[in-house]
Order: sequence, then C-alpha cells, then structure tokens
Amino acid sequence: MAQTKTQVNTMAELVEHLGDKLIPFVQGDVLEVTVLSTSKDNIMVDVAGVATGIIPEKEFSATASRIKAGETVKAYVLSAENDNGYVILSLKRAEKERLWNMLEQRNTAGEIITVKITGANKGGLVAEYGNMQGFIPVSQLSFKNYPRVDGDRSKIQQKLSELIGQNITVKIISYDKATNKIVFSEKAAGDIDLEEKAKNYIVGEKVTGKITGIVDFGLFVNIGEIEGLVHISQVSWQRINDLKEHFKVGQEIEAEIVSIDGGRVSLSIKKLQSDPWQIEVKNLEVGGKVDGEVTKVTPYGAFVKISDSLEGLFHVSQIGEGKKLEEVVEEGKTYNFEVISIEPELRKISLKIA
Repeated sequence: MAQTKTQVNTMAELVEHLGDKLIPFVQGDVLEVTVLSTSKDNIMVDVAGVATGIIPEKEFSATASRIKAGETVKAYVLSAENDNGYVILSLKRAEKERLWNMLEQRNTAGEIITVKITGANKGGLVAEYGNMQGFIPVSQLSFKNYPRVDGDRSKIQQKLSELIGQNITVKIISYDKATNKIVFSEKAAGDIDLEEKAKNYIVGEKVTGKITGIVDFGLFVNIGEIEGLVHISQVSWQRINDLKEHFKVGQEIEAEIVSIDGGRVSLSIKKLQSDPWQIEVKNLEVGGKVDGEVTKVTPYGAFVKISDSLEGLFHVSQIGEGKKLEEVVEEGKTYNFEVISIEPELRKISLKIA
C-alpha cells in the first residue's frame, strides 16, 4: 500500500505536526537545503524535508546563477516563516557567515590572506575579501605601497587610488562582527622576498643610497636590493621641521642600518655624524653662566636655546615664591642663566636666572 505524505504548509502546521522542540531549524541557522526550482526572481528549496523555503533575488550570492535544481546549497535562515508559509533564506548571508568563520580562524592562526583593493580615501584603502569589505589604514601599508607625498590629503588619496584593482597580501589586525568592520595590515603581513633580501644586510653597517621619497615622518632610501626608512628623528642631531628644505628625491646619502625587522630596514644619518650636543656641553659647567633665548614658555618651565645644539630648561620651581613664570621671562627674549645641573645621559641641562 502506498504511503500518504503529509503536506506541511505553514510553521503552525509544522509545530503541530512535529512539536515545537522537534523543528530542525531556527532563525540564524545555516542549513544545507535542496534546490527545487530556480528563476531570476527566486530559488525554491526543500528545508530539512519538512518545509519549503524561498531565497529571494536580493539574497542571491555571486554564484547563484550557476545553481541548478537538485543541487544542495547552504543557506542562512532569515525568517522561519513569511505570510505565505515559506521559510525565508539567504545565500548571501550564508556565504558571509562562512567567510566570517574563515576570517576568525585565519586571524587566530595569524595567517596571511589576499584581498582586492576596491577603493581609496584620505585615510587608507578599501579592501574586499570574498563579499566582505575591510579597511587598510595608511599607517598599515608596506614601504612599497606607502604614498610618498607630503601631508596634502588630496595628494595622498590620489596616490592611493593607483592601487585600486590590485591584489595585496595582508593580515587581519582587528574585526568586529557586530559592526561588520575589519581592519587589515599589509605591513604586518610582511614580504617574503624583502625578508630574504634584508638578510644580506647587518645592523651597524654603513650604506649608500638614493632618496626615493620624502614624507612628513622621514626619508625613503633605496640602498640597493631593498629600501629603508630614515625616520625624521634619525636625520640630524638638530631639529628639522621640513625635510624638503634639506633633501630632495634622487639625492645620494650615507646612513647606518640601526634595525632590521623582517623586510623593514631602519636607517640613521645622524649616527654617522658627531653629536654636537656632547661636544658643546663640555663648554658648560655647573655654576657657570650662559646667555640663552627663551623659545617656549610652558606651565612647568621655559625652554631656553643656548646654541643651535644645546637647549636647557628653566623650571618653574626656580622662580621666586608667589611669582608667575610669565612675569620673569618672555618668549623671544635673551637672559643670563646659571647652569644648575647637567645630565649627559639624558641630554638635559637645568637652568635658573643668574
């Protein structure tokens, strides 16, 4: 005798038929479903053999056009039932859940992944991983892709736009599933080729190279097989505010390698120069007198320029009781000071009014 198959049309009937604790899916589940039919507007599926589901066109994934009747696919349950009694499902959301799980696993393992650059703004690059979108801040770009222009944000964006369409390797440095935000780092991913080339150099080695880029924080320098960075703090013993006043792209310089981290080489120009502070400070002695120009007054003291290389501090504790610093010294004026202490290891000179 042929068995009669019970047709279940609505969730209410399904609950009555199986009991609410036996329903094999809930909203938020990712299920393997069987395709019953396809059209340009929707895909009809069998859900766990107990209900019919519908995947509307707006929930199609990128590969939905290749799906055929009889195939099994994974779909995300958006709603257990619509007004017509169908389970509402999403291929797009299921793919996103799969990618989030993969992303979490790869982040935990510290794996390197490949993303495609789809956009650029003044702060960095928009990157696509599967159907997910993330961001690469400018600070997380490699030497190779860092925009070598001045601080003009429009120039930075223009330079970054040249990377649109390219694939680059990155690591995930942060993500938030709730806000759908992912931050990638190209710098953290490193570059195997550069790391191998960097092994040909040693810390302390003197190198000659040509400046390939000038940015606010330093100089990019090609030293042969690899490129290094001279941070602005390593350019000179004197304070430099505008590197472009002292250097130009294509200029040849000598520098010392001060650190190698993976494929990143840090250089110093000033390490090859005598420290004028150490030389000139020998002309001072505790208790001695010296003229100095007050360059800046702060709540805790006044900075005093003794020479191009020496700077001292007239601390607020050195003024008379009840007086304000602004009543004793004024920015831009020169005064006679007494040296009260010299700390060479800290490059610190303490002063008081003579």
